[in-house]
Amino acid sequence: MESTAEPAPEGTDPEYIFVDTADALQKMLDRLRGAHRIAVDIEADSLYHYFEKVCLIQFSTDSDTFVLDPLALRDLSGLAPIMSSRAVEKVFHAAAYDLISLRRDYGFSFRRIFDTHVAAQLLGYEQLGLDALLESLLGVAHSKRRQRDDWSRRPLAPEQLRYAAMDTRYLLRLRDLLEERLRAAGRLEWAREEFRCAADPPAHEKHFDPEGYRHIKGSRTLSPGELAALRALYQLRDRYARALDLPPFKVIQNSVLLDLARRPPASPAELFKRAGISFRIARSFAVEIHRTIRKARKESVPARAAGARNLHQRPGTEARELLERLKSWRSAKARELGLHVGVLFPGNLLEELAVSRPRDLAALEAMEGMRRWRAREFGSEILRILHPE
Repeated sequence: MESTAEPAPEGTDPEYIFVDTADALQKMLDRLRGAHRIAVDIEADSLYHYFEKVCLIQFSTDSDTFVLDPLALRDLSGLAPIMSSRAVEKVFHAAAYDLISLRRDYGFSFRRIFDTHVAAQLLGYEQLGLDALLESLLGVAHSKRRQRDDWSRRPLAPEQLRYAAMDTRYLLRLRDLLEERLRAAGRLEWAREEFRCAADPPAHEKHFDPEGYRHIKGSRTLSPGELAALRALYQLRDRYARALDLPPFKVIQNSVLLDLARRPPASPAELFKRAGISFRIARSFAVEIHRTIRKARKESVPARAAGARNLHQRPGTEARELLERLKSWRSAKARELGLHVGVLFPGNLLEELAVSRPRDLAALEAMEGMRRWRAREFGSEILRILHPE
C-alpha cells in the first residue's frame, strides 16, 4: 500500500539526514569528501519493475548518516570521484548487486571496497544477512520487514527512511570487528583479494537469455513438444513483462509455465480458471497464450548451437574420479577451517580442476576464479590429488 506520509525534511530526524534537493546534496558531498571511509547501500525496485532502477542511496560516515533520493535529483556526478577514490574505502554488505546497479544507473566505478558479507563468509559464519550479523556481533536489532517495499513509490514514509538508514548506520562498526577477526584468523589477505576482484564488476545490461527456459526446474522431464511449448511461453512472458514493466515472475511464475506446457488449456477461457494466471493476464493475453501453446506443441526445440555450453554435460570417467577425490578433500578441509565448502572452493572450480588438471602452481593460479589465496594456501595439496605419481 502506498504511504501518504511525507518524508522527513533534511535535518529533522536525528538518525539520518534526508537528501532530496541540490543544496542538501552539496552539503552531503562536502561531508563525504572529508571522510576516509563511507558505508554505502542502495534500495532498488527489481521486485516491482522489469526495468529496475536505484531508488535510494544510503551513506554513513563515522559521524553522519544520509539517505539520498536519486529520483528527486538529476545530477549525481559529484559522487563519482568519491566512489572511484582509492583514498576512501567504500563499505558494503553483499556488494555485487549494489555495484552493478550504481554502475548501470550512474556510470560509477569503484576502487577500494570492503564487503562485510564476504568477510563473514571467509570467517565461516552461517547466518550472513546484515540483520543477523548486526544482532549476533553488535547486539543491534534491525528488522527486515521493509525489505520488500516498492522503493520507487513516492512519497516515502519516515519509517521507510529510518529502515534504509539502518542499513549503513552500523556497517562501519561491523566492518571493524570483521577485519579484526579476519586478521586474527590469518584470512585478511584472502578478503582483500576478494574485495579487489569485486570492485570492478562487468558492465551489466538487462538482456533476455533465450535459453533460460532450460534452467526451469522440471524442464528436463518434458517431451519434445512440451519443451517447445515451454520455450515459446518463456519468450512470450518476457515480451509481456517488458510491455507491462513487471518482473517476469509477476507476470507468470516458472512453475505455471511448466504446468501450461504439460497440461495445455483446452480453450482461452480455461486460462481464467487456471491457478497462477491472474485475471489481468488472462483478460489481456489468454487468446495469444492458448494459440502459442497449440502451435509450439507441434514443434520441437532445436538442438543447441555448436559450441554452446551444455549445463548437464558430464566429465569423463577419469575426471569424475578426480572430482570425487577433490570433493572429499574439500569437505575435510572445510570442516577443518570452519568454512562452507562453496566458499573454500566453488563446485565449478573443482570441476574445471578435474578436467584441466593443471600441472604446477603457476597453471593453477592462472585458472579463472582460482584467486591467489586459494593457490597459495591449498595449491600443493590439490596438485598432489591431481598428480599422485
